[in-house]
Amino acid sequence: MIAKRNGLMGRPVEFLFGGPHTSQPSFQRAGVAVSDVVYPIFVQGGQIHILARVVTRAILSVEEFVASRPDLYPTDRIWHSPFQKLDMAVETHPWLRAFCWTCSDHVAVAEHSTPLAHDMILPVEFLQRMTYRSKKAERPLKGVVDGKLTSINAVQGVYRLADSTVSDFDGLFQQ
Repeated sequence: MIAKRNGLMGRPVEFLFGGPHTSQPSFQRAGVAVSDVVYPIFVQGGQIHILARVVTRAILSVEEFVASRPDLYPTDRIWHSPFQKLDMAVETHPWLRAFCWTCSDHVAVAEHSTPLAHDMILPVEFLQRMTYRSKKAERPLKGVVDGKLTSINAVQGVYRLADSTVSDFDGLFQQ
C-alpha cells in the first residue's frame, strides 16, 4: 500500500482526487458538495476497509488545486498542463500516488478528516445491511455472500449511503 510505505497512515487526509474512471471515480458526477462526508475504502479478501472519514471543504478543478498548493506543485517550473504537474509532482512527492494515480480532473479538499488507517474493517453485520440511496429509492449492496463481498463492482464509484449505513459507519469512528 502506497500510503503505508510513505508514512501517511495515522495522518489526516487533506484531499482526494476524482476523475472519469472507476478506479478514481468522480465526486462531481456523484454530486458531492461542501460539508458532505466521504468514506474512502478498499476491499481485500471480501472485506471492506474504511480508510478515513473525510468532510469536504471544496471541490476544485485540477487547475485550481494545483494553483493552491505551491508546496506540492512549484510555480517556478514550466509545465505544459496541470496534468503534467500532477505526474511530475509524484517524482518529488511519491506519497501523492496514494491519492492520484490516473486521469484526475477534480479534487475534493478536506475540511477535516480522521487519521488514515487500514485496519478499520466493516463488521459483517454492517456489510450485510449496507444500503445505498438515490433520489428514487434505497438498494442493498450487491454481491454479499456469507459475510464477504464477492465482487468489487458493487463498491466501485461514489455512492450515497442510506442514513442507517451512515450511522453504522459513523459509529465505527466514535469507538
